Amino acid sequence: MASHRFSVLIGVASIFLGLETAPVHAQAPPGVESETPGQTRGSPLAEQKDDAAAEALRSLYVAGGLTSTQAVTQIVATSPDLDRTKTLLLDAKGGAMQAMSALVPRLELLGRYSRLSPVDNSGVFAFENPLAPGETLEVPFDFPSLTQQLASDATLIYSFTNSLAEALPAYRAAKKNKISAAYQIEAERNNVAFAARQAYYEFARAEAGLGVANFALEAAESQRKETESLVQAGSAARVDLLRVEAQEEAARVAVERAKFGLQVATRSLQALMHTEELPTLGEDLSEPVDGVPTQPESALKERAFRERPDLRALRAYVEASKHQLRSAIGGKLPDLLIRGSAQYSNPNLRVFPQQERFAATWEAGAVIRWAPNDTVRAQGRSKQLQAELERAHADVIALQDAIRVEVAEGYHGMLAARSAIESARLGLSAARESYRVTREQLQAGIVNTTTLLQAQSELIRAQVDVVESAIGLRIAKAQLLRAIGETP
Repeated sequence: MASHRFSVLIGVASIFLGLETAPVHAQAPPGVESETPGQTRGSPLAEQKDDAAAEALRSLYVAGGLTSTQAVTQIVATSPDLDRTKTLLLDAKGGAMQAMSALVPRLELLGRYSRLSPVDNSGVFAFENPLAPGETLEVPFDFPSLTQQLASDATLIYSFTNSLAEALPAYRAAKKNKISAAYQIEAERNNVAFAARQAYYEFARAEAGLGVANFALEAAESQRKETESLVQAGSAARVDLLRVEAQEEAARVAVERAKFGLQVATRSLQALMHTEELPTLGEDLSEPVDGVPTQPESALKERAFRERPDLRALRAYVEASKHQLRSAIGGKLPDLLIRGSAQYSNPNLRVFPQQERFAATWEAGAVIRWAPNDTVRAQGRSKQLQAELERAHADVIALQDAIRVEVAEGYHGMLAARSAIESARLGLSAARESYRVTREQLQAGIVNTTTLLQAQSELIRAQVDVVESAIGLRIAKAQLLRAIGETP
């Protein structure tokens, strides 16, 4: 990146500084173009040259460097915040599966082995002798006592209350939660993309800021050398040289601060991209910004209300909360079940007398059950869900208010950014002309170095405004796109 900065410095200096080779003039400060012999201001050759601001912005461009779109793509692909949000969809899918399982009859399969305690199955069976009335006959019996059992059971249970009153609304709520999660992921993707754009343009701003600071330092060094010559010739006072030297030291401090700012912006961009590769500015900031919505503010606001993924996610959550409330209310009702089971066991305890063989039996029935505790618990749960539903309604209104403000900020921010670009270009032209005239007045002894230093400061400020306006327009576009629900 050091070689890139050097090339940026040389390229922009050739545009802004307008190096003068004649020995009677020192190196001009940033933004001044000296006139070559045979070329006067306003000549056709001068009119054919590109706008100085556009050339300066273009000189920051590095072919094959990192563009904002590339940065956004990589940051979105590696964002842990987006990965965390994506788990909401997995959670919603799991809830849907749980709710769906309660919609179908419950099947229980059981296989078991039991060790049974022995019992005395012997006794005497007494009955009246049919051949001799009044005479009782007694017949002893002894049934075997089996002490081991192998059994398999299959039971099918269907709860009408749980399935229709609780599980069905819960399943619908889970489906709405899946929709809400998908919108939340989209909203988070837009947020990450906007943060990526901001980080990229902060890096661009810091890169350009260092270039301007270096230009200012070169201008101060050039002015110091020229002032020293004037002092030695007796054309300037010693105090003028002190002012210029102080300006030079201030420029050195500004360069160090700009270096620090560039390092911070670079590290921030690297951290978001999860890379150690040093970025270079691969986007031409002099190019016009396209893709900006052209609808009026009211139309953009309605579009945002329809398409903002975070608002759509919240609306889907409201629908899910309504279904959850219905499910909780259904839990207050008595539970009606139908049940059927089949058993294949050896011995089958329903067979008398017990025999050491497998036998199959079945049973079917209906059950109604009600627990007051369950009703009270469901009532409490329904009140909690009602509170959540009311909060969700309030959140929708609050988000709509916030969206209305964000759209207004994005819309008017775009208008202001466009005006700022034109103003910055005019301001740079005016500052360059003012500095040129002031230099001529200084050489003629009309003004002192203080006036020249003020003109130089205004010129440097105008250069910064050009960069800021170009970057501000791009950030304003990203902010407006995010406000209406599009990916910045």
